[in-house]
Amino acid sequence: MDLALHGRRALVLGSSSGLGRAVAAGLIAEGARVAVVSRSAERSQEAATAMGAQAALVADLTVAGQSAALVAAAVEALGGLDIVVVNTGGGKPGPIMATDGADDAAYAAMLRPVLEISRAAAPHLTESGEGRLIYLTARSVVEATPDLALSSVFRSGVTAAARSLALELAPAVTVNVIVTGQFATPALDRFEQSLAQHEGISTDEVRRRHVAAIPMGRVGLAEELADVVVFLASGRASFVTGTVVRVDGGAVRGF
Repeated sequence: MDLALHGRRALVLGSSSGLGRAVAAGLIAEGARVAVVSRSAERSQEAATAMGAQAALVADLTVAGQSAALVAAAVEALGGLDIVVVNTGGGKPGPIMATDGADDAAYAAMLRPVLEISRAAAPHLTESGEGRLIYLTARSVVEATPDLALSSVFRSGVTAAARSLALELAPAVTVNVIVTGQFATPALDRFEQSLAQHEGISTDEVRRRHVAAIPMGRVGLAEELADVVVFLASGRASFVTGTVVRVDGGAVRGF
Protein backbone atom coordinates (compact mmCIF):
# COMPACT_ATOMS: atom_id res chain seq x y z
CA MET A 1 0.00 0.00 0.00
CA ASP A 2 1.34 3.42 -0.98
CA LEU A 3 0.96 5.67 2.07
CA ALA A 4 1.63 8.83 0.03
CA LEU A 5 4.30 10.02 2.44
CA HIS A 6 7.19 10.51 0.03
CA GLY A 7 8.57 14.02 0.40
CA ARG A 8 6.19 14.96 3.20
CA ARG A 9 7.74 17.24 5.82
CA ALA A 10 7.44 16.04 9.41
CA LEU A 11 8.44 17.32 12.84
CA VAL A 12 8.55 14.58 15.49
CA LEU A 13 9.01 15.69 19.09
CA GLY A 14 10.97 13.61 21.58
CA SER A 15 12.46 11.63 18.73
CA SER A 16 15.98 10.81 19.92
CA SER A 17 14.78 7.65 21.69
CA GLY A 18 11.79 5.49 22.51
CA LEU A 19 8.42 5.90 20.81
CA GLY A 20 9.30 9.21 19.18
CA ARG A 21 12.39 7.72 17.56
CA ALA A 22 10.41 4.77 16.27
CA VAL A 23 7.84 7.14 14.76
CA ALA A 24 10.53 9.23 13.10
CA ALA A 25 12.18 6.12 11.69
CA GLY A 26 8.86 4.84 10.38
CA LEU A 27 8.13 8.10 8.58
CA ILE A 28 11.63 8.20 7.07
CA ALA A 29 11.23 4.62 5.86
CA GLU A 30 8.16 5.77 3.91
CA GLY A 31 10.07 8.61 2.27
CA ALA A 32 9.15 11.52 4.53
CA ARG A 33 11.64 14.29 5.30
CA VAL A 34 11.87 14.43 9.09
CA ALA A 35 13.22 16.82 11.69
CA VAL A 36 14.11 15.05 14.92
CA VAL A 37 14.19 16.81 18.28
CA SER A 38 15.89 16.32 21.63
CA ARG A 39 16.92 18.49 24.56
CA SER A 40 20.48 17.33 23.82
CA ALA A 41 22.26 18.40 20.62
CA GLU A 42 24.39 15.27 20.79
CA ARG A 43 21.42 12.91 21.08
CA SER A 44 19.49 14.73 18.38
CA GLN A 45 22.41 14.57 15.94
CA GLU A 46 23.03 10.88 16.71
CA ALA A 47 19.40 10.03 16.03
CA ALA A 48 19.30 12.09 12.83
CA THR A 49 22.47 10.50 11.51
CA ALA A 50 21.37 6.97 12.39
CA MET A 51 17.94 7.35 10.76
CA GLY A 52 18.81 9.62 7.87
CA ALA A 53 16.67 12.50 9.12
CA GLN A 54 16.69 15.82 7.30
CA ALA A 55 17.40 17.92 10.41
CA ALA A 56 18.52 17.57 14.03
CA LEU A 57 16.89 20.19 16.24
CA VAL A 58 17.29 21.03 19.92
CA ALA A 59 14.65 22.36 22.31
CA ASP A 60 13.66 22.17 25.96
CA LEU A 61 9.89 22.31 25.66
CA THR A 62 9.44 23.00 29.37
CA VAL A 63 10.81 26.50 28.70
CA ALA A 64 8.12 28.90 27.50
CA GLY A 65 8.74 30.07 23.95
CA GLN A 66 10.97 27.20 22.88
CA SER A 67 8.09 25.23 21.37
CA ALA A 68 7.20 28.04 18.99
CA ALA A 69 10.88 28.56 18.17
CA LEU A 70 11.16 24.85 17.42
CA VAL A 71 8.34 25.02 14.89
CA ALA A 72 10.03 27.97 13.20
CA ALA A 73 13.31 26.06 13.03
CA ALA A 74 11.59 23.01 11.55
CA VAL A 75 9.83 25.10 8.92
CA GLU A 76 13.15 26.66 7.95
CA ALA A 77 14.93 23.31 7.80
CA LEU A 78 12.22 21.47 5.88
CA GLY A 79 10.71 24.28 3.83
CA GLY A 80 7.34 23.93 5.54
CA LEU A 81 5.38 21.39 7.56
CA ASP A 82 2.88 18.71 6.63
CA ILE A 83 3.03 16.52 9.76
CA VAL A 84 3.62 17.24 13.42
CA VAL A 85 3.80 14.43 15.98
CA VAL A 86 3.60 15.82 19.51
CA ASN A 87 5.36 13.63 22.05
CA THR A 88 6.26 15.19 25.41
CA GLY A 89 7.72 14.03 28.70
CA GLY A 90 5.63 13.05 31.69
CA GLY A 91 5.14 14.38 35.19
CA LYS A 92 6.04 13.11 38.63
CA PRO A 93 4.56 9.64 39.23
CA GLY A 94 2.14 9.14 42.10
CA PRO A 95 -1.43 9.90 43.18
CA ILE A 96 -2.83 13.42 43.52
CA MET A 97 -2.29 13.53 47.28
CA ALA A 98 1.38 12.56 46.92
CA THR A 99 2.34 15.02 44.20
CA ASP A 100 1.78 18.33 45.96
CA GLY A 101 4.23 20.89 44.61
CA ALA A 102 4.66 19.13 41.25
CA ASP A 103 1.68 20.69 39.47
CA ASP A 104 3.49 23.56 37.75
CA ALA A 105 6.28 21.33 36.48
CA ALA A 106 3.76 18.82 35.12
CA TYR A 107 1.84 21.59 33.35
CA ALA A 108 5.08 22.93 31.86
CA ALA A 109 6.04 19.45 30.63
CA MET A 110 2.75 18.05 29.39
CA LEU A 111 0.23 20.75 28.49
CA ARG A 112 1.72 24.20 27.95
CA PRO A 113 4.23 23.10 25.26
CA VAL A 114 1.49 21.15 23.49
CA LEU A 115 -0.70 24.24 23.22
CA GLU A 116 2.28 26.33 22.12
CA ILE A 117 3.37 23.82 19.48
CA SER A 118 -0.18 23.45 18.18
CA ARG A 119 -0.77 27.17 17.77
CA ALA A 120 2.61 27.69 16.10
CA ALA A 121 2.25 24.71 13.74
CA ALA A 122 -1.40 25.18 12.75
CA PRO A 123 -0.85 27.86 10.06
CA HIS A 124 1.85 25.77 8.36
CA LEU A 125 -0.22 22.59 8.49
CA THR A 126 -3.21 24.49 7.11
CA GLU A 127 -1.09 25.86 4.29
CA SER A 128 -0.07 22.29 3.46
CA GLY A 129 -3.73 21.50 2.78
CA GLU A 130 -3.21 17.92 3.95
CA GLY A 131 -1.81 18.60 7.39
CA ARG A 132 -1.57 15.97 10.08
CA LEU A 133 -1.39 16.78 13.80
CA ILE A 134 -0.97 13.73 16.01
CA TYR A 135 -0.63 13.64 19.80
CA LEU A 136 0.89 10.78 21.76
CA THR A 137 -0.79 10.64 25.17
CA ALA A 138 -1.28 7.84 27.69
CA ARG A 139 -3.78 5.35 29.06
CA SER A 140 -4.57 7.84 31.80
CA VAL A 141 -6.74 9.90 29.43
CA VAL A 142 -9.30 7.09 29.10
CA GLU A 143 -8.95 5.20 32.37
CA ALA A 144 -8.05 6.37 35.86
CA THR A 145 -4.39 5.62 36.62
CA PRO A 146 -3.76 6.58 40.26
CA ASP A 147 0.02 6.10 40.08
CA LEU A 148 0.12 8.65 37.22
CA ALA A 149 -2.49 11.10 38.46
CA LEU A 150 -0.86 14.27 37.11
CA SER A 151 -0.57 12.61 33.73
CA SER A 152 -4.33 11.99 33.91
CA VAL A 153 -4.95 15.67 34.55
CA PHE A 154 -2.71 17.24 31.93
CA ARG A 155 -2.78 14.63 29.18
CA SER A 156 -6.58 14.72 29.41
CA GLY A 157 -6.21 18.43 28.71
CA VAL A 158 -4.16 17.56 25.62
CA THR A 159 -6.95 15.28 24.42
CA ALA A 160 -9.57 17.98 24.99
CA ALA A 161 -7.45 20.46 23.02
CA ALA A 162 -7.07 17.95 20.20
CA ARG A 163 -10.81 17.46 19.91
CA SER A 164 -11.29 21.21 19.67
CA LEU A 165 -8.50 21.58 17.11
CA ALA A 166 -10.00 18.81 14.99
CA LEU A 167 -13.01 21.10 14.50
CA GLU A 168 -11.05 24.33 14.25
CA LEU A 169 -8.55 23.13 11.65
CA ALA A 170 -10.81 20.98 9.45
CA PRO A 171 -10.84 20.31 6.56
CA ALA A 172 -7.21 21.25 5.90
CA VAL A 173 -5.73 19.38 8.89
CA THR A 174 -6.62 16.11 10.56
CA VAL A 175 -6.06 15.93 14.32
CA ASN A 176 -5.87 12.65 16.21
CA VAL A 177 -4.77 11.29 19.59
CA ILE A 178 -2.89 8.08 20.23
CA VAL A 179 -3.33 6.46 23.65
CA THR A 180 -0.11 4.58 24.25
CA GLY A 181 0.08 1.48 26.38
CA GLN A 182 3.21 -0.10 27.86
CA PHE A 183 6.06 -0.30 25.38
CA ALA A 184 9.61 -1.57 25.75
CA THR A 185 11.31 1.83 25.90
CA PRO A 186 13.72 3.64 28.22
CA ALA A 187 10.75 5.67 29.52
CA LEU A 188 9.01 2.50 30.71
CA ASP A 189 12.22 1.33 32.35
CA ARG A 190 12.50 4.62 34.25
CA PHE A 191 8.87 4.50 35.35
CA GLU A 192 9.16 0.92 36.55
CA GLN A 193 12.33 1.73 38.49
CA SER A 194 10.59 4.66 40.18
CA LEU A 195 7.54 2.56 41.01
CA ALA A 196 9.69 -0.29 42.35
CA GLN A 197 11.61 2.09 44.61
CA HIS A 198 8.40 3.69 45.87
CA GLU A 199 6.78 0.33 46.68
CA GLY A 200 9.91 -1.45 47.87
CA ILE A 201 9.71 -4.24 45.31
CA SER A 202 11.88 -5.36 42.42
CA THR A 203 11.63 -3.95 38.91
CA ASP A 204 11.02 -7.51 37.70
CA GLU A 205 7.92 -7.68 39.89
CA VAL A 206 6.68 -4.35 38.52
CA ARG A 207 7.16 -5.63 34.96
CA ARG A 208 5.31 -8.86 35.80
CA ARG A 209 2.38 -6.82 37.09
CA HIS A 210 2.33 -4.70 33.97
CA VAL A 211 2.43 -7.71 31.66
CA ALA A 212 -0.30 -9.46 33.66
CA ALA A 213 -2.60 -6.48 33.02
CA ILE A 214 -2.16 -6.67 29.24
CA PRO A 215 -4.41 -9.21 27.49
CA MET A 216 -1.81 -9.69 24.74
CA GLY A 217 0.53 -11.01 27.43
CA ARG A 218 3.50 -8.74 26.74
CA VAL A 219 4.58 -5.12 26.47
CA GLY A 220 4.55 -3.66 23.00
CA LEU A 221 7.37 -2.89 20.61
CA ALA A 222 7.93 0.77 19.76
CA GLU A 223 7.61 -0.07 16.08
CA GLU A 224 4.08 -1.38 16.65
CA LEU A 225 3.05 2.03 17.94
CA ALA A 226 4.93 3.77 15.14
CA ASP A 227 3.06 1.81 12.46
CA VAL A 228 -0.25 3.24 13.67
CA VAL A 229 1.10 6.79 13.85
CA VAL A 230 2.60 6.52 10.36
CA PHE A 231 -0.77 5.42 8.99
CA LEU A 232 -2.55 8.37 10.63
CA ALA A 233 0.09 10.69 9.17
CA SER A 234 -0.41 9.24 5.71
CA GLY A 235 -2.59 10.12 2.77
CA ARG A 236 -4.58 6.95 3.47
CA ALA A 237 -5.99 8.45 6.69
CA SER A 238 -7.51 11.54 5.07
CA PHE A 239 -10.99 10.94 6.58
CA VAL A 240 -9.80 10.14 10.10
CA THR A 241 -9.93 13.10 12.47
CA GLY A 242 -11.02 13.88 16.02
CA THR A 243 -10.35 10.29 17.08
CA VAL A 244 -8.70 8.71 20.11
CA VAL A 245 -6.92 5.52 19.07
CA ARG A 246 -5.70 3.07 21.71
CA VAL A 247 -2.53 1.10 21.01
CA ASP A 248 -2.21 -0.82 24.26
CA GLY A 249 -2.57 -4.56 23.68
CA GLY A 250 -6.13 -4.39 25.07
CA ALA A 251 -5.07 -3.09 28.48
CA VAL A 252 -7.88 -0.55 28.89
CA ARG A 253 -10.97 -2.25 30.26
CA GLY A 254 -13.69 -0.50 28.35
CA PHE A 255 -14.92 0.60 24.96
